Amino acid sequence: MHLLDVLRFGSAAAVVVYHFTATPSASRYWDADVTVLFEGISHLTRYGWLAVEMFFVMSGFAILWSSQGRSVAQFAGSRAGRLYPAFWACIVVTAVLQAFWAGGRHLTFGETLANLTMAPALLGAELSQVVYWTLLVELKFYVLVGVAMLFGPLTRARVLGLAVGWPAVALLVRGFGYPDLAEHLVVRHAVYLSIGMVLFLLWQDLSARRESSDDGGRLGTATVATTLGVLLAWGSYQVMEAAGRATALQGVDVDPGVSVVVFLATVGAVWLATRPWAGFRSPTLGAVCVLAGGLTYPLYLVHTQFGWAVTEWLTVRGVGTWTTFAAAVLVSVLLAAVIHYAVERPLGTRLRRAVTARLDRSRAGRPAPAPATVSSHPAAHPSLATAGPPLLDPQLR
Repeated sequence: MHLLDVLRFGSAAAVVVYHFTATPSASRYWDADVTVLFEGISHLTRYGWLAVEMFFVMSGFAILWSSQGRSVAQFAGSRAGRLYPAFWACIVVTAVLQAFWAGGRHLTFGETLANLTMAPALLGAELSQVVYWTLLVELKFYVLVGVAMLFGPLTRARVLGLAVGWPAVALLVRGFGYPDLAEHLVVRHAVYLSIGMVLFLLWQDLSARRESSDDGGRLGTATVATTLGVLLAWGSYQVMEAAGRATALQGVDVDPGVSVVVFLATVGAVWLATRPWAGFRSPTLGAVCVLAGGLTYPLYLVHTQFGWAVTEWLTVRGVGTWTTFAAAVLVSVLLAAVIHYAVERPLGTRLRRAVTARLDRSRAGRPAPAPATVSSHPAAHPSLATAGPPLLDPQLR
């Protein structure tokens, strides 16, 4: 799925451009109103926040696939190995940056330690970088999937129930007057992760290549498709609400209708990227796509503070706008590459194995749970239960 790697990097790039050219925070480091400074592209970059919703959709797809054929311990190990090494490195280098840069966020030593948990907000600490709020959303999603796996295989019915029930419960909790609890249930973002999970089920159905006479298969696929339609409508409504918040934040008009079109287009792009033809036979092109996917996560983690620091440093020295912008992007990408190769790749596998082994030892003597494979119809291709992790390793897992 080379194009899925391209989409992931493209989403990260959209977030980078959005933070550098469309947010009020960026105006402070440019020493100018970014809506005026980047007037020529503002009508596009103001919608960059929707790339986060796209990340959540891709995460719902990839994490459900990543759970295939794994025990809870293996799933937890894969999540820890995938997320924490690069994240810890980013926390450390950000702390070093803030020791020399007067701008940005200045945390106490205790707040920096709290950030290492990936859930500093739960400990009353400020985020080291603004984008880290999404990581807690992801972490809650992983915990939810892991808990579901504890109760047995992730059957189609259970996945559909989770995809609809989770955001519904969050909305009900908020409606009954418990907004803080609703936020813990990720009320504003759960539906996007659910869309990704249902996309995985639909992909699994179509990948099975059932016989046309398989009425049960067609019926099951119709149920999944109907659920996806409901979730897309639900997500579109939430995007319209979010467009109002984006307008207030940026100080420019963020059109709800355009936001919905962009959102639906990104979901469609994710789906097209999972099709059988969505890849390259050329080893060179494939390697470039894999590299782009590998840089996505560290680029997302480091770009705000370091990009803004470069922006401020060059702006006060009179460097041109576009040269400064290019330098901020380049520094962010290069730092992401260093973290990917020096930290993420060598330490990710070690941490995954260590966490898995530790959890397995803690369950010694207990009956081992069945691997959490998403069940499809009886006619489903038998390799689907084990095809996920190898194909997604190392980028999407």
